[in-house]
Amino acid sequence: MSAMYTTPIARNRFSHERFALALKGLMEERHLSYRQLAYKTKLSAGYLNHLTKGTRPVPADPVLAVLAVALCVEPDFFVEYRLRQVAGVLDEAPALADKLYAILLRNLPVPDDIGESLSHPHNGGGNGRAQTAAVGF
Repeated sequence: MSAMYTTPIARNRFSHERFALALKGLMEERHLSYRQLAYKTKLSAGYLNHLTKGTRPVPADPVLAVLAVALCVEPDFFVEYRLRQVAGVLDEAPALADKLYAILLRNLPVPDDIGESLSHPHNGGGNGRAQTAAVGF
């Protein structure tokens, strides 16, 4: 018998493509058919097909996590997962959301407290919540 080959989880790898293209790309990279991915995830092949075509909405985070495990990536590989995480942090920090809105959408200058935090990105590590606290939010 031959030994079973498993691909290690790819960490710190991020897609810049929207979910449908990112999923399709990973399936092609891993040489997985819809039926094979369906078997690994317990999702239907038809549903997976709809996901890769963009005819179904991006699934909830628990489903993204199941897909990520089956495709040997972290859930944050998918840009939609990262956006949801950022939205969650901003939901808990309205002052930070206001400042980012002003910077990104009103083209206002970056305040000193945020600029200082951005110049030292590894202050709190982890999930970004410690970094949020470092700038007074």
